[in-house]
Amino acid sequence: MIKDWKQLLVMGSILLFASAMSAQAKWDISGTQAREGEDPYLQEKYWALNNSPMQQKLRNLKPFPVGVVYYQQRGDDLEAAKHEFETIRDLGFTALKQVQLVAPDNPEGFREEVFDAAIDIGISPWYYGKGGWANITPELLKELGIDMKLTEANMPAIQVHPKMIAHQKQVWHDRVDRMDQKPPKPEGMGEPGRNNPWMPERLLPPFAEWLEDTYGSMDALKEAWNCGYTGSCAFQTFEEAAAQLKGTGFDEYGNGTGKLSKDFRRYRDAMKFQSELIVENYQKTMDLYYDWDPDEPERTGGHQIFENQAMNTWDLEAQAKTADIGGSFYSSIHLTHHFFLTDHEILRPVYWQARIVADMFKGGWAATWESTGGPTQWSGHQGYTVDGQTMSQLIVSYLAAGLKGIGFWMWNSRGEGWEVGEYALTDIQGEPADRAIVAGNFSKKLQEHRFELWDSVDEPTVGILYSWENEAMLGRLSLGAYDMNTPVYKTDRDKQFRQFHSEARLGLSRALMNNNIPFEYLTERDLDAGLAARYPIIYLPYVITLKDEHIKALKSYVQQGGRLVADFPVLMLDTYGRLNKQHKDSDFAELFGLQTADFHHSFNRPIHFDGDALDTQYGALKANGAAVISTFENGLPAVTRHSYGQGEAVLINFEGSRMTYRKGNEKMEDILTYFTLGDIRPPYEVKGAQHSMVMRRSAPEADHYFILNENDGQSETIRVQSDVIKYGKAVNIYTDEALKSNEQGFEITVPARSGIWVRIEKP
Repeated sequence: MIKDWKQLLVMGSILLFASAMSAQAKWDISGTQAREGEDPYLQEKYWALNNSPMQQKLRNLKPFPVGVVYYQQRGDDLEAAKHEFETIRDLGFTALKQVQLVAPDNPEGFREEVFDAAIDIGISPWYYGKGGWANITPELLKELGIDMKLTEANMPAIQVHPKMIAHQKQVWHDRVDRMDQKPPKPEGMGEPGRNNPWMPERLLPPFAEWLEDTYGSMDALKEAWNCGYTGSCAFQTFEEAAAQLKGTGFDEYGNGTGKLSKDFRRYRDAMKFQSELIVENYQKTMDLYYDWDPDEPERTGGHQIFENQAMNTWDLEAQAKTADIGGSFYSSIHLTHHFFLTDHEILRPVYWQARIVADMFKGGWAATWESTGGPTQWSGHQGYTVDGQTMSQLIVSYLAAGLKGIGFWMWNSRGEGWEVGEYALTDIQGEPADRAIVAGNFSKKLQEHRFELWDSVDEPTVGILYSWENEAMLGRLSLGAYDMNTPVYKTDRDKQFRQFHSEARLGLSRALMNNNIPFEYLTERDLDAGLAARYPIIYLPYVITLKDEHIKALKSYVQQGGRLVADFPVLMLDTYGRLNKQHKDSDFAELFGLQTADFHHSFNRPIHFDGDALDTQYGALKANGAAVISTFENGLPAVTRHSYGQGEAVLINFEGSRMTYRKGNEKMEDILTYFTLGDIRPPYEVKGAQHSMVMRRSAPEADHYFILNENDGQSETIRVQSDVIKYGKAVNIYTDEALKSNEQGFEITVPARSGIWVRIEKP
């Protein structure tokens, strides 16, 4: 009896294992593909998106500064600062991200002496490093008597020529001499408050002007604001209309209280207007400083880039584009401050933030000019260990995303006050910690390879759509139907809707990253610029609204051969907050080959897919040409596909991307990736990876692979291979170790909790 029971148990275990293996294999993907055509990823159009004289200069010089913040300690004089600068230089750093001279008894002229000393020692006293050089032209070479032809091949030798170095140092010294004459930043309207659309009274007159410029007449405004259908509109002038968005009781963070209407569009307009105020002020600043010194880069930036940007009255991409004329766009990426929305997970989210920064400024000089340098305990949301292994992962993530500059907060920590003892690359005694040594060594390698890194490009398989209009609509939905205004995540209502688009984008990013599928974020402006065809696949993650012209752009993309994938809900509203009824002749119905008859949630009627109960919104669909390729267990359509022109549109009839927002849903990650790709494959694949993720950037003569192993205690051997790219020698850049490689790819053992950078030749 016992023996029979044991046999049954063993047999049952075998069957369960076989079933699990079968379920896993069901969603497996394998194989590689190359895209055909002379410029299949539209790289020329990509680089043209931000192509000012400043950006052209930067592409010519190809700077990759890695800088640190020097914080003056008690008793530090000029000689002490020089000693620190020499250590910083010898470790491999090339710039001072900032110079914090805080001692109250510093003598007059001390700042200039410190900056000049840094230049003489061989590091830039500004974050931008060689980005702040005068441009190298044939005329400059002739003037300096450098007998070399200006070519890309000669540029590395030209930049280290003694005459060139002396000339550029003098450019920097001259800039130090003029620091006190630099104009102050122009005063704009001030950054409006975040987390709500309401405005202080001082902003109402310009808002009224904006409304008149936008709509032209009161009739058009009332039509846009759904007057009558969502309540009466008693206002008769643009000034009275603007007053509908007046707020009171603003705190220091801009949180106030205002009147709530059931209309949606007026809140979108208030968010848009305030975001344009910020952008206008950024642009004035960039224009002013470019006129002052066209060779000195300036920067614009953001933070908290996982938050709903529209609800914060920010427009991250528009802010980035102001840097086109003047220099660089960046985000601060602090482990303790910027990852609370991902439950303080950092490995993948650091890459996602770096990816967002690069993709909001396509073709421009994107960087992280403020990144965590050391451990934190007191400040921010969460304490972190930052050692050499963590540092390797941070830097590899930045490189994988295509950033071309790093600034660390900080070299040495504050000795008193808030943030005391935190963030530093040095230890408490002021000696370089292992993280400083790792960062410095990476910087040395970056200086060797920066020319090729500037020439490397992404070749994305999937474009993940970010929509400002969608975030604005979700932000309004999060306010509910009654008078209420609180900071994000302070109430249950705020927990709903506001972050859904962000959660969906990041969830899809997790699924693709864990399956080693290259992706980028694309925007509505990218659609306007004709960049859709860069992506074999475009995915709409929890996109409930888009402008009509962008829906038509996606129709054209599919008609010309693109694969569009969306998860539910999709395009349920227009940008005026009106229900999209998806009539048979609508763009939506023609594209997806179906209509959404009803909009349900599984909360009180469980719905199952592939054996799992789903907590999700889903639609009752009316097929009108779409094929059902997978069903829920109750027979309702779960995934549909519709051929349109030369391409196809796929609808995943549940919140697939939001289901993978948090760690742990590996099965749904595989399902999501499977239906996203269809028959399309990336140009490379990874074998043997259980804990490692691999990203790639392609240069003419070599591919650069960036590998992250998240396992805290175990290394693993993986193979990166391609059937469509012919390879040669491979090397671990950091260690100079030659790797086992052949024409298909390379093999590498990835240490636990590490970041690895591999270069493999393309003969």
